[in-house]
Amino acid sequence: MGKIENGPDVDVESLDAFFARTPRLAVAFSGGTDSSYLVAAAKRAGVEVRAYLVRSAFQPPCETADAERLAAEQGAELTVVDVDVLERDEICENTPDRCYFCKRFIFSTIRERMEADGFDVLADGMNATDDPERRPGFRALAELGVVSPLRRAGMSKDDVRAASRELGLFTAGKPSFSCFAVYVEPGERITTESLRAAARTPEVAAKFIARNAAVGNGLGEACPADRNVPHLMDEPLSDEPPSSEPAFADAGANEGAEEDR
Repeated sequence: MGKIENGPDVDVESLDAFFARTPRLAVAFSGGTDSSYLVAAAKRAGVEVRAYLVRSAFQPPCETADAERLAAEQGAELTVVDVDVLERDEICENTPDRCYFCKRFIFSTIRERMEADGFDVLADGMNATDDPERRPGFRALAELGVVSPLRRAGMSKDDVRAASRELGLFTAGKPSFSCFAVYVEPGERITTESLRAAARTPEVAAKFIARNAAVGNGLGEACPADRNVPHLMDEPLSDEPPSSEPAFADAGANEGAEEDR
């Protein structure tokens, strides 16, 4: 396993040891590589695990679909909580602390729901190579008592991918998918319109291409943005099936994109 490379010292504990002392676990779940592996590993360790997905205008529905698929394949209970981030001024003002306010809101929402369900311990999928200097949300997680078992176990992103492949998880090679708010210019207010524009950028189109190829859904091309982001559409979807042609071929969609989680 890789060493914990960035940020403050944290407790070091093997994943097996964590699971052994945590018989019931709530996981903040996105359907991404890290949280998917955490859910799957917990299930195999005999932990009573429940995955909590907070759904908002910041994420495309295909991410929810991945989360639902992973939970179903692993026999894990999934709770989806809908929130309206666009009503949160501290988030939508899009200041340098936006991620802190967003993480605080999202994880507080999960904690409230999981406690109502009788869970005491909340974990996320942060790994050992995530850098807190680049992620203002770290502070919110610390304030809310969220634990990061993969990080404690010294598991790097490469370690998580390798372990996911061993378990046969379809998320093993899935690229990181930043929320749409990342693509709104800092200082520009986050609105339905600015998120709609962000969802249609070449960078996001490239993310869809990479995601579709990685999860093995047989597409290998970009789903049209409007079909990934119906809650940000100008017009309702028609009943026509999506085109088999890459939707963003003229927008530089085949260029690589950054791997933001």
